[in-house]
Amino acid sequence: MKKKAIMMICGLAFFLEAQETQDYTLQKVEASAKRTEVESWRSEEVKDFMGSRTVISNKQLKETANQSIDEALQNISGIQVRDYSGTGLLPKISFRGFGGAGNGHSNTGLILLDGIPIYGGPYSNLELAIFPVTFQAVDRIDVIKGGASVQYGPNTFGGVINIITKEIPAEWENQVAERITFWGKDTGGFFRKNGEPVANNMLYDTYLKTGGMINEHFGVQAQANYVGGQSFRENSNTSVQNYMLDAIYKINPENNVKMYYQYYSYFAKDPGSLSTADYIADRFQNKRPNNSDDGVAKRFGVVYTNYFGDVDKIGGNFTLTYFTHDMTRNFTIDSNYNKISLGYDKGVTWITDNIRRFVVNGIEPKLNLMIGGSVKQNIILGGRFLTEDIYGHGYKKTLSDGSVADPTPYVLHNNYTALYLSDELSFFDGIFTIAPGLRYELLNYTKTGQYATGKGAGTNHRLDNQFNPAINIGFKPIKDLLLYANYQRSFIPPQTGDIDGTETNYVTTFQTLEGGGRYFFNDAISINANYFAIFADNYKIGKFATEPISAISQGLELELYYSPIENLTLHAAYTFTDAKAANDKKTKTGIDIKGKMLPYVSPHQFVFDALYSLGKTSMGISSYYYSPAYSDILNTKDENSTGNAGKLPWYWVWNAQVSRTLWTQGRQSITGSLSMNNIFNMKYYFRGIGTSPVGRQPAPGRSVTVYVSYNF
Repeated sequence: MKKKAIMMICGLAFFLEAQETQDYTLQKVEASAKRTEVESWRSEEVKDFMGSRTVISNKQLKETANQSIDEALQNISGIQVRDYSGTGLLPKISFRGFGGAGNGHSNTGLILLDGIPIYGGPYSNLELAIFPVTFQAVDRIDVIKGGASVQYGPNTFGGVINIITKEIPAEWENQVAERITFWGKDTGGFFRKNGEPVANNMLYDTYLKTGGMINEHFGVQAQANYVGGQSFRENSNTSVQNYMLDAIYKINPENNVKMYYQYYSYFAKDPGSLSTADYIADRFQNKRPNNSDDGVAKRFGVVYTNYFGDVDKIGGNFTLTYFTHDMTRNFTIDSNYNKISLGYDKGVTWITDNIRRFVVNGIEPKLNLMIGGSVKQNIILGGRFLTEDIYGHGYKKTLSDGSVADPTPYVLHNNYTALYLSDELSFFDGIFTIAPGLRYELLNYTKTGQYATGKGAGTNHRLDNQFNPAINIGFKPIKDLLLYANYQRSFIPPQTGDIDGTETNYVTTFQTLEGGGRYFFNDAISINANYFAIFADNYKIGKFATEPISAISQGLELELYYSPIENLTLHAAYTFTDAKAANDKKTKTGIDIKGKMLPYVSPHQFVFDALYSLGKTSMGISSYYYSPAYSDILNTKDENSTGNAGKLPWYWVWNAQVSRTLWTQGRQSITGSLSMNNIFNMKYYFRGIGTSPVGRQPAPGRSVTVYVSYNF
């Protein structure tokens, strides 16, 4: 299949490269921004945004030693990423104190791919159990942490991440690229020994792209990305295939239609956690050879856009978006997945496959109306109708006799209807701006199967209504200073396991406040400072308490961009997060947890990166520091024998990269880079991620990545 796909793409490139092209660039279906330039912190959409916002440009993404999307997001204040795979397959992302104590996958914060929700179940299954994105296909990443518009949907209280893939270029172009990562060994040196070949853990990342405008009306782009080999752990086989097709039909200057199709599949061994003794002996070994993750995602969407009127008087655009996906994921685990002290590498008695399938269809009309005059207005009116069909099934194979248990599967047929309206009013030539908004959501759940008797038996229905107001305020006393404040109400809907026919309210509600300012001086300095507070009610923290709790997370974020000379940009950020339980709910053993820190939240986070260009060469560095964090709601300091509690260590990781244009001739060029990640081989670990609820889950050690790209 791989060879056929390569031949098809190369053939398409040869046939279409000579066709007529026009200067027209396809804009991705975006939720937050227009295309930003290289120095994204200098762009108007960032400088004038009434909240905290960061855009990781393509140059920053590709030249500051980022191995994956996980690594790039480490450089944003307020977002904490627990990278335990090194490949970016199943990222663990938390926002401003929330999301660290869920089921082990990212379940807090709205994550979009080209403006489309990326979760398997955008409402009832908020976890990245399959993450259909590969690093080389990404153009830039837009992150809004405060003041997210009511148009985005639920789960926006901590922030919105919009991952934007490469756009169709104005002229036809092709690219062939290869990245190879060499993983270091545990003893402090670069490569493993133990009788194995030098650098036996290697990860290959092959990328192919061809596309452009064929004429003034039609453009197309095809991308293929293959990732295969080993991650940093022993027996960590990894295989990813990602195919993407984008097209645009520009009917006339006022009307166009865009579409995309994606096929993504992955398989990865999941070495999981280790006991303390095994971690000390060799933190990269694999004691769980039966565990693995795999999945398939098929995504399709089409967007019609109409531009009308004069935006200086009255005008704007109307879009009608349809999107669908069919995603299947499976986690394979054995009977020792949650045992440490009992010898988790011995005596496996059963292996289970935990299969979930998500079929989603959504349609979204949206009107963006701009009215000029002494008081300028930007009115956004839209809606969404979305259906989720979720199928859950598990198979348990007993190894002693080979028998397979086939429990009753469950099915959910959910639908959601949303309407939203916001109006941004700008007074006195933009000195004062206020943008109130309101979103209404009707949640309609139906669940069948899973239980024969008792709670959850039969077919169960649940109906819920949510009203989510928001307001953004901006004040510019001088041209280069913006003071802002915003408020929004958001929620996490009932999840798959909550729809059981009981009367329990599983809706988590959030009230988010943010206030701060952004100062931009002489095109050389940008300073952003803000305070945030998030009040959560009915917040679920998994195994840590018998029922949902109230929680408060508040903190301070400081961010600085400084360009002292041309072609040099320095970026530093600091975040303080104080996330605590706020009521008198008890743990399963009856202990009061009021005032306890939420698990997996580092109170202090510091990031620093720099990028310098000299001629055809650029040099980039990046680093991130996390202070110690608790791994249980009782805030236990010392690690216990079962490995389910104990403080997580602090760590400070440094990365560096050198990039250079090696050769150019006309439209052809060859570029390359050499990077080193975790330069000082920092040793640190996590706990309670994915299918490893106990023990130490190692983080990636030192690695070297070689990259070369041929563009023609």
